[in-house]
Amino acid sequence: MQQRSVHDKTQQEKSIQVQAETLRFQESLLNAAGLAILTTNAAGIIVTFCRTAEKLLGYAAEEVVGKVAPIIFHDANEITGRANEIFKTDGKTREPTFEDFFTTADRAQTENRNEWTCVRKDGSRFSAVVIVAYLRDADANIAGFAEIIKDISHQNEVREQTILSEKKFALLAENIPGVIYLCHDDEYYTMVYLNDYIKVLTGYPANDFLTGAVKFPDLVHPEERDRIYEVIRKRHDERKSFQLRYRIRHASGSWRWINETRVAVYEEDQRTMLEGFLQDITAEKEAEENLQKMAEENLRFFNNPVNLNAVSDFKGKLHRISPSWTHTLGWKLEELNEKHIWDFIHPDDVERTRDELEYITESGAVHTFENRLACKDGSYRWLLWGLASDLQTQLIYGSAIDISVRKKSEELILNSKSNLEGITLQLQERNRRLDEFAHIISHNLRSPVNNIQALINLLDDKSEISDYKLIFDKLKNVSKNLGETMNELMDTLKAKTQPQVDLTEIRFKEVLDKVVQSLEGELIMAQASVTFDFNEAPSIRYSKPYLESIFQNLLTNAIKYKSPNRTPLIHFSAGSVDSHLELKVTDNGQGIDMDKFGDKLFGLHKTFHEHQEARGVGLFLVKTQIEALGGSIAVTSEVDKGTTFTIRFN
Repeated sequence: MQQRSVHDKTQQEKSIQVQAETLRFQESLLNAAGLAILTTNAAGIIVTFCRTAEKLLGYAAEEVVGKVAPIIFHDANEITGRANEIFKTDGKTREPTFEDFFTTADRAQTENRNEWTCVRKDGSRFSAVVIVAYLRDADANIAGFAEIIKDISHQNEVREQTILSEKKFALLAENIPGVIYLCHDDEYYTMVYLNDYIKVLTGYPANDFLTGAVKFPDLVHPEERDRIYEVIRKRHDERKSFQLRYRIRHASGSWRWINETRVAVYEEDQRTMLEGFLQDITAEKEAEENLQKMAEENLRFFNNPVNLNAVSDFKGKLHRISPSWTHTLGWKLEELNEKHIWDFIHPDDVERTRDELEYITESGAVHTFENRLACKDGSYRWLLWGLASDLQTQLIYGSAIDISVRKKSEELILNSKSNLEGITLQLQERNRRLDEFAHIISHNLRSPVNNIQALINLLDDKSEISDYKLIFDKLKNVSKNLGETMNELMDTLKAKTQPQVDLTEIRFKEVLDKVVQSLEGELIMAQASVTFDFNEAPSIRYSKPYLESIFQNLLTNAIKYKSPNRTPLIHFSAGSVDSHLELKVTDNGQGIDMDKFGDKLFGLHKTFHEHQEARGVGLFLVKTQIEALGGSIAVTSEVDKGTTFTIRFN
């Protein structure tokens, strides 16, 4: 019996190893997909832990393999809560167990996929999709478990941003005085989306169209259908957005004129959807009808001060125009009479206008359409025309109203969604800049504040009046420099909204003196010696706030990371190398292990020494400010010997 047990255990271990080997073959693929995979034995102890799992969870494989269960990567309350929910327990508080996790994964002991909150080694949390699979031996007994983890925190953030953008668009759509729609390109124009204004326009609620209880084509006036279907066919073949004007029947039985702006949506060269905007223009059509009556009554109101009235021949030569043309377009009457009507039409509207006039001259019917005419100042005005022709005299009678404001509104409405997204991106960028500036302020002000504290700490009950006077004088210098720094930082904040940073001629010595005064207390406490050599290059044309920030951060670092075995020596020098101005800052401090930290040296919140005030911001800001003005920074360092920063200015 014991031999059987040993044999079973051996078989089980072999099964685990075989399945683990299979998973290792898959690991390279999973790493490429950003998936973390780990396996356990039947007792839940981790057996394998891939590289992606190390990176995602913050643990080294040797820290967990053979030592712990995967439960340490999961939120304890979440596991307990889900386990209690499954077993309908009394909800008493207790520590979660390994069995709880796999119970919540699946009581049927099959592969399971769920969203969990995962916990890294440093305590930070992220949302993840976790797939748990049972590993079985040749006898179908449970030999262990496999867990695959995918970080979905970024997808969740994108989803939340999308939901917010959709809410903003929905809010805009529901307050627009018109109907925004999206429908299938089928016989009934089956609606996918339309806003609630459809009830104002048609008398039917949006849900009637979405469910198919009311079909939009059934509302179109019978006299309009053949004409608009022909226009739709032609315009769709051209794959351009276009406009339609036609009548629809309101639920009350009345007829409403609408203006539709439509564009087709294509997928793989196949037209699948239609989207557009419907606007009630009944009032405008009534105005057009009045214009038509005016044309039929021999232009009785030809000189109307609001409308642009005109008479031309079939070739477009103006015979008579109303004085309102000069008011609207800015041309003198003689200038208008000397030219052809085609000289004023917007190039993009010429072909369409020719088609409209051809229809009028052939049919003799009263017709309306829109186009743009050039103003004398070079701009264009949108006009809504009512035209009628006399086939006997070969003349066209027209009257137009200025609809430029309305066309601008239509353009804004159609572009509203893209505008909202653009504004969102601008706000995100502005927030990023403000966050960066907050880091600059907090970091650059920390040193003067620390310096004030250091100067005050030099005084005690035994200090004499002369000591107080000396410290007070130094505090005045620090206070003055702090005020100047605040003003310059505020100027920098204003400059963030401008395309360029202000550059001025600055002397290195003046900047160094100011920074040394600001840090005088810390320099005294550290017994540090600061020397300089700016003879070869005494000045530079640069951003003053940036240069002071660079000097302050590099000097602060040199003090902060001084060697405990020697007095700090810090040297600043400037010179010309390969036609470029270079600044060097050298110290004899603790130095940096470049093999270990060289690629992370300028990262945000990266620290390399056990110093209680280390924030990992200073060098990040230095590099950011230098590169913002086209420069570069390099570093050479040796542990326990010192560090040299070399800044090459553009």
